[in-house]
Amino acid sequence: MTGEARKFAAANVKVGGSALKLAEDVESLIRSKGACCAFPVNIGVNEIAAHFTPSQQKDVRFLNGDVVKVDIGAHIDGYPADTAVTVEVGTKNHSALIESVETALEMTIEMAAPGTTVSTLGGTIERTIRSAGYKPVQNLTGHSMERFNLHSGLSVPNVKNWDRSELKKGMIVAIEPFSTTGKGKVEGASRGGIYRVARDRKAPSNISTFFSRLQSEFGGFPFAGRWCEPLHPEASTLLPKMVRMGMIMSYPILIEAGRGVVAQAEHSVVVTDDGCDVLTR
Repeated sequence: MTGEARKFAAANVKVGGSALKLAEDVESLIRSKGACCAFPVNIGVNEIAAHFTPSQQKDVRFLNGDVVKVDIGAHIDGYPADTAVTVEVGTKNHSALIESVETALEMTIEMAAPGTTVSTLGGTIERTIRSAGYKPVQNLTGHSMERFNLHSGLSVPNVKNWDRSELKKGMIVAIEPFSTTGKGKVEGASRGGIYRVARDRKAPSNISTFFSRLQSEFGGFPFAGRWCEPLHPEASTLLPKMVRMGMIMSYPILIEAGRGVVAQAEHSVVVTDDGCDVLTR
């Protein structure tokens, strides 16, 4: 189902299209299948790598030549899947960049098996992307997933490192190479409209009531500010206050440090006896 949502998104990235409409259409598709969104649809255009979801106040229109990344997550009963695709709008100037992450993803999937270290996977991603003439984004990673937990401890780097952690049978892992024409790292910018429940604190009754609704509705999964308007009439005012109080956290938009164009590809896999099965085709 998550793979179907990714294919739908890729087919609907078009010149003049609204990022907000695309995000809401993909999220509606997920819900129509009986699942829940594991996080808001992330839409990163050009140098924006991650953590931006559009809203009524911050929509984006796709322009000819834009490189658009759509990152999608869904869960059923807390069990998540995570997948992403990159689409170039109307041109083919960045086809090789996009191909570099798609190839890196497929090569890494072929290597994923019990006993394979995450450093080995990262080295495969790095070599593939660099051999195509681009840089891997070194401070973004893939991740293991467990029930109600998108990032459950294991990180899959985009570069070779010293982490000798091994894949084990039964693990669910999101593998997500990022490549760029820029410096090869991202930095945080302004808030991107994505939040996650952090901790309960003593607060005025209206904030405490809203916090309980957020906790009940989203649990530990990230959520969009635009999803909160039906939950509380003062949501747009209360969310920033709750961030300052430490009750919820806000994800910063991640932008390529050299303002280079970024491409992303991602699948979720389950590690089997002698390899892995892709869950998000």
